[in-house]
Order: sequence, then C-alpha cells, then structure tokens
Amino acid sequence: MSETFDIGTITVIPEASLAIFQDDSRDVFDEPERFITVGGERIVPWGISNNRPAEVMHKISKSEVVSSNLDLNIRICYGQGIKPMMRKVENEKIRFVECEDPRVNAFFEDNDIAGYFLEQCTDLQAFFNCFPEIILNKGLTEIVSLRSKEAVFSRWGVSDKNTGEIIKHYYCGDWDDGATENNTVMTKVLNRYNPYRDLTNRIANRTVGVPRFIVPLNFPTPGRVYYQRPPWWSIFRSGSFDFAVMLWEFKKNLLKQGLAIRYIIYVSDKYWDQIFQEEKIDRNDPKAVKDRKEIEFAKFRDFLSNEKNAGKGIIALKKMIASGTSAIEEKYITIEEIKTGAKGGEYLEDSSEVNSTLSYAMSVYTQLIGSTPGKTGGSLSGTDKREMYMIKSALMKPYRDRLIRPLQLIKRFNKWPEELVFTVPDYEFTTLDKNKSGKQMNDNTPDPNSIADVNQ
Repeated sequence: MSETFDIGTITVIPEASLAIFQDDSRDVFDEPERFITVGGERIVPWGISNNRPAEVMHKISKSEVVSSNLDLNIRICYGQGIKPMMRKVENEKIRFVECEDPRVNAFFEDNDIAGYFLEQCTDLQAFFNCFPEIILNKGLTEIVSLRSKEAVFSRWGVSDKNTGEIIKHYYCGDWDDGATENNTVMTKVLNRYNPYRDLTNRIANRTVGVPRFIVPLNFPTPGRVYYQRPPWWSIFRSGSFDFAVMLWEFKKNLLKQGLAIRYIIYVSDKYWDQIFQEEKIDRNDPKAVKDRKEIEFAKFRDFLSNEKNAGKGIIALKKMIASGTSAIEEKYITIEEIKTGAKGGEYLEDSSEVNSTLSYAMSVYTQLIGSTPGKTGGSLSGTDKREMYMIKSALMKPYRDRLIRPLQLIKRFNKWPEELVFTVPDYEFTTLDKNKSGKQMNDNTPDPNSIADVNQ
C-alpha cells in the first residue's frame, strides 16, 4: 500500500495515481451577510473575513505571472505621472505648455503628487477602489493636502438610509486582528456626484468638523455598491489561478518526493571479502565489520550527492566466472538510478496555456513584459510591440479620468487658473533611425479630452 502525502494544498495518493487539490478561493470571495460594529459605528466588511484586500494580495504573491501583469498595468496606468499643463490659444490653434503657476507647482511639490498618483494607480488596478483624502487649512479657504489612504486598510461605513450615499470612511491597520475604537480613524465622505458643491455647502453651514474628507473614487462594476470587483478577479473564481499555482507547487514537491530515493547501490558480498582480506579485518568482529562498511557507505553517499562529481566515473571490481562454454560477468558494485517519471518537463503545455489565460484576463500583452511562457515567446517584432504599447496606453484613459477627478475638485475650490488641465503623458516610441534611444517626447500635450490626447 502506498502512503498518501501532502504537497501544500494537494493530497497525493500514489497508489491511485490521484492528486486532490483543495480550493479556498470560494470563501475568500463570498460576500458577508451582515455588518460589523466598531465603537458603535456600523462598518461594511470587505469580504467574509473583512480582510479581502490583504487576502487577494497574498494570493497574487504566489504567482509570478499575476504579480508581473499587475505591475505592468500599474506602470502603464501611471505613464509619466500627472502633469499640470496650461491651455494656450494662438492663431486659432490650441497648444499646451508647462504650468508655471507657483500655487499649483508648490502644491504638487508639497504633496508628492507623483507618489500619491502611483499609490492610487496601484489600488485602482488591484481593487477598483481607491480612497483619496483632501485636507483643508484652518480657515477652510484652501485645500492644502492630498493623500492616498491605502485600500487594504480602508472600509466604508453603512450608507445613509435616507439618501443611499456612503457618508463615512474608516481606516485601520488591524482589520484582521480586530479593529477597535482606539485604532480606527473615521473620516467623512463627500458626495460622489458633486463633491465641490457638497464641500462648499458644509463650509457654508459650518458642519465641517475635522477639516478632511474622502473623495469617493472607483471604477464601477455592475451591482457593486460598496466595494467594486475587478473583472480580472475571475481568475480566482474560475480556478485558473489555482491551477497555475498548483502546477508549479505540484511539480516542485513531486520532484522532491520522487528524488528522495534516487539511486540504489548493490554491493556484492565478495566486494566486502576483498576489502576485509586486504585490510585484515576479522569478519567475526561485528563492530569492526560495521565500522568499515560505514566508511565505504560514506564514500558512496559523498560521490552520489556531491555535485562536483557530476559526470565523473567510479572504479568498481568485477570478475568473469566460467559458465559452460562461456563466461558471465559478476560485478562487485552496481549503481542503478530510480526512474521516478518526474523529469521536470511535465505539464509545460498546461502551464503555458494557463499563463496565457491569466494574461488574457488581466488585459496584458505578455510580450510587453519580456519573455513569454511557451514556445512562441518573444517572436513579435519591435513594430508589433510598439503598437501593443500604444493600444494598452489608450485603454488606460478611463482609469486616468477617474484618478484625475480629485485634482479637478482642488483646482475649482482653490481657484486655480481656468486654463489649467491635468494630463498623463506617455512616451511615444519611435524607430532607432529617428532617435537613438528609441523614444521621444512631444513638446505639446494635446487636448486631454480625447483618447489620443491623454496618451500622447
């Protein structure tokens, strides 16, 4: 009877040639049936355990493909970061120049807008939810700070029963260990449809309280009120993600199990007789015989396990024994390798297929990353890759439009110049005969209200 053994989340039954994989994704993505209460405040849990963002990130960390795909989506969404530009009309032509307004430039420098935007891109691509926070000065006359509240630690309060609007945001670093009134910070939320009017009304009615607010921001998905669900999360529910992780986990550990006994060494009694005779060891002395055999076994182990001996030979004795009209060969030492059936190349086609499925779900052209799993990886030309990059950048426009929204609120409230626009430019790749670096920058940023504009 073969014993069963566990490989991570897989149970292998060699006798039945059966591997059982336990899928835990269903529980992670089930929805909670009730709210939780912290210090008397009703909070909407994010997942059954109220820890879904952290659980998703833990899953992502198990897959090189998903981690790399997410990283690529974040980088392309970021482009070259948010750039404040001034719209100029000259000779009935519109062009854009860098913003030289000291108030705008000081705001960007003081608030590390590059870092803020990168955090927002990360949360939006990973969770389709991000939580920008604005902070006003004491006089409530100007927004002086813009921060990104990390999605992993953010939760929404229960929506107002009269308006249906989410009015409170909660921030805590210990949702998994248990949030309390002392380690949870509540911040009021502005109206998602018209945050400017909501903010000015609160100031006029003197209902501001703490002068900071969350600007609700997400990429909407059907039927989701509080926490959105990115379409690419389907890889978790469909099983393709688990299959991809299982393949490598199974291959790695199966090799370990199979190679636990890799060689069998057969040693003839006549081999020992030869040694005992040469070294004058009494065969009737059990201790002496055992000690001498251990010395020889140690040599065998060192020879077979030491990688420096790879490819080298071993000297062994043999004799020819007469048998009728011929002779047979008797070897004193025979070393046989166990054929485990696990050579390390199993499931390569399955692995390539599931990696392609994961990349398809995440809208990633794998050639943009570098090498592609499979036989056809890296077969595209530079022109094809350049076109892929341009298409991918153009598809980022809806995400960037959402991410720019808090700055549009700040521009209006702080009374920055009307000609000010916020763009997210990209590198425009060209051929080496036109530019030795293969990339160039446009001096004028086109109108950011069209797909081509934001991505030039």
